[in-house]
Amino acid sequence: MSRTTFEDIRAPVALVLVVMAAFVLWPRGADGEDRAAASQSPSPRPSVIVGEPVGEVLPPTVAPTPIPTAAPADPTPTPVSEVDTFSAEVLVCRAISESTCDDEIRRLGPNTDSITALVRFTDANAGDTINAILAGPGGTIPGGEYALTGGGNGYYYSTFQAADLPRGDYTVSATRNGVEVATTSFRKVGR
Repeated sequence: MSRTTFEDIRAPVALVLVVMAAFVLWPRGADGEDRAAASQSPSPRPSVIVGEPVGEVLPPTVAPTPIPTAAPADPTPTPVSEVDTFSAEVLVCRAISESTCDDEIRRLGPNTDSITALVRFTDANAGDTINAILAGPGGTIPGGEYALTGGGNGYYYSTFQAADLPRGDYTVSATRNGVEVATTSFRKVGR
């Protein structure tokens, strides 16, 4: 093939290749009669979407699975459902500073307006409800039940009005999911 022959057929061959590529790569959709036929017959749907209609590829949204590490075998495994290491304590305080009880109350005078029940706990589960309940000669007064949004260690507190409590012995109970988990007591004197 001579150079002039090649130059003469190069442009038409290139044009044919461009038209063929456009035909093969041109997006197709259901139009008119094809669309009506497509709506009547079920078509398979993808189970995984990897892009948007304009063709942009999206990154995966699933987090990678961590590689497990080997741990020494426990000779007497305990079923997980039986393991519950939750523990709690409840304190009656004049005031608190985060999880610290400032001036724990064992004996309450007549001039105290309010007391705070502080519940400190370990190994709680997300969704556990924690509450403090004051009971004594003045009746039973529940604090505000609180559902934990996370698990682990933490604290909860509830403030009770004490000025109108009659004198006598009182118990403050901490509950987890409605079950008593810790108690303490104090005595109200005077009035």
